[in-house]
Amino acid sequence: MKLLNFKQLHRIYLTNSGFFLLYLPQNVTVLEYHIIKGIKNSDEQAFELLFRKYYQRLCGFANKFLNDIPESEEIVQEVFFSIWKNREKLSPKESLKPYLFKSVQNLCLNFIQHQKVVDRSYRIIEIVYENSPHKEFSAYEKLLASELEQKIDDAIKNLPSGCAEIFQLSRNEGLKYSEIAEKLNISVKTVETQISRALKKLRAELKDYLIVVIIAILTSACL
Repeated sequence: MKLLNFKQLHRIYLTNSGFFLLYLPQNVTVLEYHIIKGIKNSDEQAFELLFRKYYQRLCGFANKFLNDIPESEEIVQEVFFSIWKNREKLSPKESLKPYLFKSVQNLCLNFIQHQKVVDRSYRIIEIVYENSPHKEFSAYEKLLASELEQKIDDAIKNLPSGCAEIFQLSRNEGLKYSEIAEKLNISVKTVETQISRALKKLRAELKDYLIVVIIAILTSACL
């Protein structure tokens, strides 16, 4: 297929059977038309052309929102994967450029919102874990915090007696390692070791429940 007239880039082709008129919107070039048409027909080379044309620009665009290059690249790849997966729905006479940038923008904004909720979830866990006041919580978050607090107390009871005592002096009474060492007449190193063991056991025992808490908070944020 040979282009007949450069000025009529969007219009006229010369084929073996004669002239071929191709009417396209002004924002769709002939090249883009054939790329999209190729992708629609499962042409991997056409898809690669589209990928090379926009990938770096889209990554830079996403990074303006996220300031995180690896996450930006992952989002852009997700958009391209979606295009390939749904290629049969593509229309060669509709430009993909606006769709690409809008899709990346939406995914970035969703990621930012999701990250805020995740950060909030971990903040709740952190506050409860440290036995700090949680006045900033909503009613639902206070309920989750109360349940988590009970789970932590139950888990502490399963610690070896010496380990549990040291951990409670740190968590419940807010004593520093040096103060605990002086109070129990042991070395600071022993306190550090026992606290480390306590945290390791608690994390292992509470692992599944912490996941449930995070999921519950994420779910409530979407309602």
